[in-house]
Amino acid sequence: MGLNMNQKEIIKRWLSLFLIGIFVISFLPNEIAFENNNNDNNNLDTEYWCLLVPVAIYADDPDQNRPLMFSEVDDFYDLLLESSMYNEDHIKMIRGEDATVANIFKGFQWLDEQEDESDRCVVYLTTHGFPIGYDLPPFDEEDGTDEALMSYWGFAYPNSCIITDDEINFWLNRLESEGVCLIVDSCYAGGFNDPPNWNKASTQSISNDEWMREFAEELKSQGRVVLMASCEDEVSYSGGFAPYVIDAMKGYADSNQDGIVSAEEVFIYAETRTVRQRPTIYDNYPGEFPLITVASTEPNDIQKTSSFQQEINNDCVQMNLIENATVQGFITDLETGASIEGATVELRKGNYGDSQRFFTQTDTSGFFHFSVEPGPMRVSAEKIGYFLNRTDFFTSNEGETVWINLTLEKHPAEYARVCGFLKEIDTNEPVSDVEITIEWGDRWERYWNKTFSDETGFYSINIAGGEIELQYRHEDYLPKETNEIVIGDYETLWLNNTLKQRPDENALICGYVTNAVTMEPVNNAFIELEWMDTEGNRLDYETSSDSNGYYSCQVPAGEIYIDIRATDFYEDDLGRNDVYENETRYVNISLDPDIPQVSMIKPLNAIYMNGERIIPHGTCILIGSIEIEAFIHDFWYRSRESQVEKVEFYIDNELRTTVEYTPFSWTWNEKVFGEHTIKIIAEDDEGHRFSCERIVKKIL
Repeated sequence: MGLNMNQKEIIKRWLSLFLIGIFVISFLPNEIAFENNNNDNNNLDTEYWCLLVPVAIYADDPDQNRPLMFSEVDDFYDLLLESSMYNEDHIKMIRGEDATVANIFKGFQWLDEQEDESDRCVVYLTTHGFPIGYDLPPFDEEDGTDEALMSYWGFAYPNSCIITDDEINFWLNRLESEGVCLIVDSCYAGGFNDPPNWNKASTQSISNDEWMREFAEELKSQGRVVLMASCEDEVSYSGGFAPYVIDAMKGYADSNQDGIVSAEEVFIYAETRTVRQRPTIYDNYPGEFPLITVASTEPNDIQKTSSFQQEINNDCVQMNLIENATVQGFITDLETGASIEGATVELRKGNYGDSQRFFTQTDTSGFFHFSVEPGPMRVSAEKIGYFLNRTDFFTSNEGETVWINLTLEKHPAEYARVCGFLKEIDTNEPVSDVEITIEWGDRWERYWNKTFSDETGFYSINIAGGEIELQYRHEDYLPKETNEIVIGDYETLWLNNTLKQRPDENALICGYVTNAVTMEPVNNAFIELEWMDTEGNRLDYETSSDSNGYYSCQVPAGEIYIDIRATDFYEDDLGRNDVYENETRYVNISLDPDIPQVSMIKPLNAIYMNGERIIPHGTCILIGSIEIEAFIHDFWYRSRESQVEKVEFYIDNELRTTVEYTPFSWTWNEKVFGEHTIKIIAEDDEGHRFSCERIVKKIL
């Protein structure tokens, strides 16, 4: 994520906040006091304090909202309360609309006021992150740029409502605690690893002012460990890091079985399991930082049996489809415009468990044709020697003919060659019939070539010069990958590899999928299971629920991660579930209905004059008329597209108007005084009603 930042404004703001911080810390009274709680296992005088900041929602840009941040931090919070280390009044949560720069800084101030030199502090920040493009004082970045985190107002005021890594370090340096653990779950999180007390050395180098030198002398030193969701130059994905941190804190990371999970153990556990990004750690804490106490990693809801005792009968229902929609078009060469004969065209219809795939090939004129049942669908086309191209999802109606014309771009010339021998890791015998897939990619395009190993285990495949990845697949062996390989044009690269025998699938994981509201079974839910062993080997499995909501899947013993999706329900990630050899484990799943959400994007908590926002504020103050705007969320992870039929606007529970078209807005120009409640109720095409409201103070 890149933002157009003004360097002078940011430097001016940084220095202003620096001075304000000194003033606040030096002169504000201690307003909050807590009783000491002797709850540390190793030191009876040690207290644990925690500041949690999930931002998750953003003013003026609700498309950037990530509600998953809320649920992840809520899980983190619940685990802390289950531990003997933490008390509820020692944990402060700042979330959502409250996560302004000022409130976050107040949270750090609260932490500073409560802790002392014998305590330990934990700070967990999750929001959007980005590099600002240059290094602010104290000029400590080797890559020449500081990183920043978005507050609630960050997208509305990108030059002022962000928090830089230097500012976070400033507040952490105020802590007297003997240990501090910072967890940053954001894009470019690896930039939040500034060492403690850079202030003392670097601030003196940029200023001779006496106040800064004296301030630097007061900075406290503490052991610090920082867990970061990604590298400094890398994006981070929702659900890519935090779920493994949560699993680790449940006790799965307690490798020495001492009943305490350390920050270092959490990182080792999460880092080895995270695949789409590369978590990083900064650690200058002596020994290991004790993060949480745990009881047992053995769940209470496991039903174990000595053998498979459940017989599964899945009834197959033949659907009589009404194929009265037509999708057709032409596939042509991007460069020449010539028709492409023999291209494979795929039509994918539906979502998740109920999706269907249809295939055809283009004729001599590049033409393809499908007759299908109406509904949501997507078309893709590919041919050997060309990059794949596909459409976004679209909806066809009954009796409609939808024209889809796609162009294909040719691969670059394949002058490079990759070859090698594949052997079994234990016997050193050659492995034949291994499917080797090689992926070539640049910033914009990707393509794949494929071959198989012969009886000697030898394989050879051509590819274009550039960055490549190899995958080795065989039904009797664990899959293996070789990543981040660079090969030049006309180069021959030898890549020999060994494969490990696939484990026996002698365990069963099963259960029932139900509607969390009605408790009725959910049929045709799509369940993905990822198996993992202690060496990081992975296998993917998938199944679906039947008409009774029942699902089952045979897997090897080990760690199982379950992800479930179903049309009209929110996706659910169940985290880690261990299963053992020759045992059956029941994991029942309740899914929340996928009901759209509505937000009031205007007015927000700010001061407005005749509909124009003047400045953010702790409450909403309206001077003159205001256009009330509703925003219907259609999050990327939802299982269906929102179809809102109408939006109702209320003032103090009195219906003022109903809008049945976009934009969903209404101007309130009534001249009234005092406190009032604005309420919005939206209704979708299935009759679901969902609402939001805001208390405002109106003047005129």
